[in-house]
Amino acid sequence: MKNNFVILIMLAAMMTACGSYKKAATVPDTTTTTQTEPTVTTDPTDAVIATLGNWQTMQTGGNIKLSAGSSFSSSVQVRMVRDKAIFISLRPMLGIEVGKLVITADSLYAVDKVHKRYIAEKVSILTSGIPLTVSDVQDIFLGRPFIIGKGSLSKENKHEVASRREGSTIVLAPIEHFMGYGYAFTFDKSNRIASLDIVPQGSNIAAYQVKYSDVRGTTPGNIAHSINVNATLEKKKMAFSLIYKDIDWNGNVKIDKGIPGSYSRMSARDLLSLFAN
Repeated sequence: MKNNFVILIMLAAMMTACGSYKKAATVPDTTTTTQTEPTVTTDPTDAVIATLGNWQTMQTGGNIKLSAGSSFSSSVQVRMVRDKAIFISLRPMLGIEVGKLVITADSLYAVDKVHKRYIAEKVSILTSGIPLTVSDVQDIFLGRPFIIGKGSLSKENKHEVASRREGSTIVLAPIEHFMGYGYAFTFDKSNRIASLDIVPQGSNIAAYQVKYSDVRGTTPGNIAHSINVNATLEKKKMAFSLIYKDIDWNGNVKIDKGIPGSYSRMSARDLLSLFAN
């Protein structure tokens, strides 16, 4: 791998890109499929909430593809502990881990095993003042609607969301905006998530967009197994896709934050410089 450390930081940046988008982005259209039957209700918000269940841990294998000028693809292992941690391991050949990314409630770790270096920073370095939590990032990567800083959409917080129907499509948009941007979740006629769009106030063009497909009925409700993202970070266009295999829910999950003592640490300035050239 030419530079898996840059790949890890690209991934971290795109996972927290709600605070980093700069201009309009487009993504390929996808078709959503599911095993979950639609819920019949007159309230669009309640219809979506009815498709959401609880979970504590998840783990799965899958494939990731990233591009920012050049392209990179790899097998990955993904593990999450709800509200606490996200772990992604890059394994491009023979299942051997060459790098890992760990995001916790307040910290970001990226470890490059090939070049023996790492980053350990506060997550806030990538969120640009947006109060995005690890729970919010988990929802983004599972295709679950949420309210920034207040958890997954639920009966308790649904009063903070405005809903509307556009033909057979349901749009849910949290009322509160952040730093001049609003965001909205789009669902198909069967209440399956189709996209997350982040839009500047006064515009109808998304600055950052996630497209979801292969939405399946699982233990914690409807979960997207294919995610496609386009964004712009530090004036660089980035594309990202992640495809999960079957997900194992609520089992024992290990989140390995270990960093060998012989590895060299990169600073926050070094991290930002990766996107400056």
